[in-house]
Amino acid sequence: MRELKHQHKFIIFSELFQFIKNSIVPLIIFLISIGSKIPPKYGGDYTEGIVIIAFFVIVSALAIFKWKRNVYNVQEDGMYMKYGIFEIHERTVPFSQVHTADISSSLIQRLFNVCKLEIDTAGGDAKSEISIFLSKQEALRIKSIIFKVEKNENQDEIIEEKNIKKLTSSLKDLFVMATFSTRILAGFFIILAFYSKIDDILPKKFKEKAQGYTDNIIKGVKGVNIIKYVVTLIIIMLFVSWVISIGLTIIKYYKFTVIREDDNIKLSYGLFNKKEVTIPLKRIQSLIIVEGVIKKPLGYFSLNVETIGYGKDKGESTMICPIAKKIVLDKFFVDILPEMNITYNLEKSPRKALKGFIVFRLVPELIVMFLVGYFAPYGYYIFLLLPILIILHYIRFSDNGLYCGDEFIVMRYRKLARETVIIQKECIQSIEKTQNLFQKNKAIAKCRVTIAGDILGSSYTVGYMNEDFIKEHVEVRK
Repeated sequence: MRELKHQHKFIIFSELFQFIKNSIVPLIIFLISIGSKIPPKYGGDYTEGIVIIAFFVIVSALAIFKWKRNVYNVQEDGMYMKYGIFEIHERTVPFSQVHTADISSSLIQRLFNVCKLEIDTAGGDAKSEISIFLSKQEALRIKSIIFKVEKNENQDEIIEEKNIKKLTSSLKDLFVMATFSTRILAGFFIILAFYSKIDDILPKKFKEKAQGYTDNIIKGVKGVNIIKYVVTLIIIMLFVSWVISIGLTIIKYYKFTVIREDDNIKLSYGLFNKKEVTIPLKRIQSLIIVEGVIKKPLGYFSLNVETIGYGKDKGESTMICPIAKKIVLDKFFVDILPEMNITYNLEKSPRKALKGFIVFRLVPELIVMFLVGYFAPYGYYIFLLLPILIILHYIRFSDNGLYCGDEFIVMRYRKLARETVIIQKECIQSIEKTQNLFQKNKAIAKCRVTIAGDILGSSYTVGYMNEDFIKEHVEVRK
């Protein structure tokens, strides 16, 4: 006989909020449509109040009823769920199929000592197989059963144990990450968009006074000074975007900590919305070392992993190190992921492929340049970018590399950032070699490796490699 337990009562407030959020617009429309149709003698003057009270009574009753019907049971081999109001669902998830069990808690949830436990398995969709509200202690207990972690009396201080190894991103690292983030440009364009809407928001009298003040300032100002003012305005907007980027980055990745405990990698981060994630080591299929255009010269990198049943939260969940100095990489492999601490020498793209590599990428860019140079005033200045593009393509070509060992394949390529991918061979679904007519004459080819995934899997490609190397070391030994 199963001993069924209820979720934390916080779910009542959560469901109540969801009901109100989803129903507020229809409710307002309903109030507007019936308010004037009921005569005063039948209570027309109190229609709005009666409807609102009835609405809150009904949604509160539904939320409480849902909490009462939403129960679970945890055993050593799996988790049973029973839920639903009008239609009852029963689900059993074997722990042997669980790939991740994530704990997250917002600022409000932490005040009530409650968190959300999300359990995912392979083949799941964007929604977690199990998502429930529990006390922090109960969520940690269930995670310890799933991943067979030994019980610790003080789970919150588990990172202090001597047999636990961890890495933490400092505020300085997050500051650097925010400084070179694309969020700065995104914030810049958001500010521009907001600025363009000011004309529709401000009162007419205020706009007239502001226009007169601006005209008095600009009157008599030379063209050079106007350019200075515009440049100053752009700098101010970029500075505001930079400040916003720093704030968002610190809020999201505050105290980002990576912990290796037994056969699991644990992540914890977040200021207001704190997340705790556990990745079983056996689920990791590949490790990606990302070195940005600006971050690489400064000695910084970030780390991502690909796993089955994970990475559903807008891609952010695959990141196991948002940013760190290059010297930390060796420590990461020794302390956190020694199973992927391998030595390799990459086979580089042959020099005979350089000309084709650059020409193939320059053709579409030259077409755009000719169109801009022909139609745009002073557009011919765009050809000054040509040497820069050639250098960038040469760097991309130089970064190409491929290695195949007994247990791992290593691929290196550059899009904008340089990425080095370490792939476990047992996780590979397919290896594909492709080449066009020109590449066939030069005996070069493109190597594409696909690993298992929730739907289509993930693929990595290195182009313009020696065809004989792919045949001998990759295709034959896969």
